[in-house]
Amino acid sequence: MNPVVTIAIPVYKRLHYLPGALRSVLAQDYPVIDLLVSDNGENGPELPALVAEHYPRPHRFRRNPRTVPITEHYNQLIDAAEGDYYVLLSDDDEIGPSFVSSLVERLERTPGAHVGIGSVEAFAAEDGRIVSATTHQPLPPERMSGSELLHSWCAQRHRYVSFTTNVARTTALRAVGKYPDFERGNGFDNALLMKLALGREVVFSPQALFRHRIDDVSFGKAVGWQGLALASRQFLSFLDRDPQLRAFARAHPDEWPSLREAVRSMIWGTYLARWKNLYRQRGAYWQWVRGGFALPFIPAYYRQVAAHLFYDQPSLAGLARALRGSRARAS
Repeated sequence: MNPVVTIAIPVYKRLHYLPGALRSVLAQDYPVIDLLVSDNGENGPELPALVAEHYPRPHRFRRNPRTVPITEHYNQLIDAAEGDYYVLLSDDDEIGPSFVSSLVERLERTPGAHVGIGSVEAFAAEDGRIVSATTHQPLPPERMSGSELLHSWCAQRHRYVSFTTNVARTTALRAVGKYPDFERGNGFDNALLMKLALGREVVFSPQALFRHRIDDVSFGKAVGWQGLALASRQFLSFLDRDPQLRAFARAHPDEWPSLREAVRSMIWGTYLARWKNLYRQRGAYWQWVRGGFALPFIPAYYRQVAAHLFYDQPSLAGLARALRGSRARAS
């Protein structure tokens, strides 16, 4: 007997991409799917009608009477899941026809794994062009330890692109505490994957295609530096305070320090890149400078901030170039 798979689609205000997400669920070649659509945007009767139009099979629909924060909403869906396995699918994303079947088959053969990930294509919302894809780099192994996954992710040895949508055991999601509460959900899917993966195996299927639509909202670029800085601080704190990670650190004292440092570097590196480029183009200069000092004291991070601030000043940058030129001529 095939295990039941809950596919949960959270909906806010945007409905125009939802038919594509629903059609991709309808096209799954897996026979036992529990579709759950959840309204968190106080939409009217047009939403359940739209769902029924594009998914004419039995499904469930739930609604929050008032909009709740994204973490609370996503955790409501895990609580409401009736399947043995769980898939979160954003209302503007899509999954390939064998996404569920290929990952469930691998998870059923690998009882030591709590989560399975697929091949990802990130495509631009405005024209559909592929922006990034797992196939643009060597593919991950089809079985790996959670530590191997995290090290390869942080080192960018494979192009995972996004961990938003995967197949996980529902009991495991609940056991690890579901999504952590980060500002506007920034990075909480990555944190949840860490909790599911560490100390266990992870399976990968190249046949499981996840198509991730990219725009300023879905890619996190809409958030200002204050929000991203807060989420980054929360993630950094999570690494030291989460019960599952603390238990792993105690059980693997030789392994955890390098993993922790790799993830920390990725967190502050992501913030630094946006601060140097995206946030420099927004708002007042001194607000941008303030944003550079919004993370906890991490020497490697602040060395780069200091260097960037130095070279961001036209007069200082010109002086530095002149000094380098004079040294070159002297040699």
